[in-house]
Amino acid sequence: MTRDRAAFAFGILALALAGLGLWNSYGHVDWHLVGVLAPAGMVVIGVGMLLLSRNHN
Repeated sequence: MTRDRAAFAFGILALALAGLGLWNSYGHVDWHLVGVLAPAGMVVIGVGMLLLSRNHN
């Protein structure tokens, strides 16, 4: 895995965890909603990593 793709995945994960932490600090976390959004977020990250891995010839 190249640095660009790894940095993208790590950055998105860090943003998601930070957002969840802020949400938990300032309000009530609806864990059912988190359970729905987490897999959707993983799909978006996977698609982003696939797009970043394309050869640009």
